[in-house]
Amino acid sequence: MKSAVSSSSPAPGRPACAHCRALAADSRRREPHACLALRNTAPLVSQSAAGVPYSMMSFTCRECGTSWRLYDRANELFVSWVPEHPLDAAAPTDGA
Repeated sequence: MKSAVSSSSPAPGRPACAHCRALAADSRRREPHACLALRNTAPLVSQSAAGVPYSMMSFTCRECGTSWRLYDRANELFVSWVPEHPLDAAAPTDGA
């Protein structure tokens, strides 16, 4: 029997890495952190309900497996990084 979980999904209960938590805290930054891998080479181009065109690209974190969507709306200075699922923000403890 095959698993219903795809290989790009993070392990259940696995916390988001520090890079992904920082991206969630500053979701308007333009450049992805170095651990993000682009999933598709072509952006999805669409239009919002209000008629504003936008493009969307998908990324996956190589460190923790978190999936992200990058939305870039036409004529806007900032972009929006949105996790595909809510982040498990529990930070790993280092014993300090």
